[in-house]
Amino acid sequence: MWARITLLTLVMSSAVGAAGWPLEKIRTVNITNNLGANIELNFHCKSKNDDLGQQQLPYKGFWYFKFRPNFWGTTLFYCSMNWEQVSHSFDIYVDTRDNLKCVVCQWSIQAKGPCRLNSTSQKYDICFPWTP
Repeated sequence: MWARITLLTLVMSSAVGAAGWPLEKIRTVNITNNLGANIELNFHCKSKNDDLGQQQLPYKGFWYFKFRPNFWGTTLFYCSMNWEQVSHSFDIYVDTRDNLKCVVCQWSIQAKGPCRLNSTSQKYDICFPWTP
């Protein structure tokens, strides 16, 4: 009896991630340039294991990437962002901050900082400061 319960527990725990999400749950991060007309956004996003390469976005252009959060709930993607003579960085996906808030995390990049789409208000009103 105990062997059957232990096997069932093992099977169930391997199918669900640390935050209760099924491991096959794919996340999408969408980045939109809202810096202003004629301002091109250049950025480079990475995680500990993945380098997503250098990207360029015209004003109102967007780019996205997809991934599966890791089992431990520690997935982190960070981006360095540059436009004109300005450089900033930001953690664009932090598992502990984002995994229960968005399956598709939509970001509006603005000079004051990145703002995430609020699923309740349908506005980009969840804003964060740039990483120091």
